[in-house]
Amino acid sequence: MFTIFKNEEPKESFEEHLLEHFDSLYNFAYRLTRKREEAEDLVQEASLRGFKSYHKARIINFKAWMFTIVRNLYISNYRKNSREPAKVNYEEVENFISLPEFTGFEEELFSETLQQSLDQLPEELRTTLMLFYVEELPYKEIAEITKCPIGTVMSRLFMARQCMKKKMIQLAKKEY
Repeated sequence: MFTIFKNEEPKESFEEHLLEHFDSLYNFAYRLTRKREEAEDLVQEASLRGFKSYHKARIINFKAWMFTIVRNLYISNYRKNSREPAKVNYEEVENFISLPEFTGFEEELFSETLQQSLDQLPEELRTTLMLFYVEELPYKEIAEITKCPIGTVMSRLFMARQCMKKKMIQLAKKEY
C-alpha cells in the first residue's frame, strides 16, 4: 500500500498506477459485464473518472479505489438500463446440498460448467466471489469496494459457494 499526496505529478503517477493494475481492472469489468466491448468501455470510463479526481484525493490503496470506481460505474449503468437492480433471492439460496467428490471430470466440461454456474449467480454474489477468488482480495478490501460490512462479504461468499455447489451438481447430473 502507498499514500499519494497532492504534490505528486498527477499524470505520470496516475498512469503508472493504472498500468500496474489495468489487467485486473479489465478482468473485473469483463466478469461484471460479460461482454468485451462493455468491459473496455467501463475501464475507460473508470480511468477517466479516476484521473479527474486523482489529484484531489488522498488514496491509500489505488487498486481498491479503482475497483470501487469500476464497480460503482457498473452499478450506475445497470440502474440506468433497468428500473430496479437485481436482488438476491435468499429463498433460492436456502436449499443447500454438499458437494460430492468429483473424479475424472474433463477439464473442458468442468470449465464450461463452472462458467455457466457463475453466469447464473446474482450480481452481488458473483462480484464478491470474483473479488475473493479471481482477484484474491482480502475481506476488508472487498468490503471497501462493495461498500458493505465484512460480515456481509463473508455471508455472500458462503452463499455464493453453496449456490455454486448446487448448480455444479445439477449441471453434472445433466451431463451424466
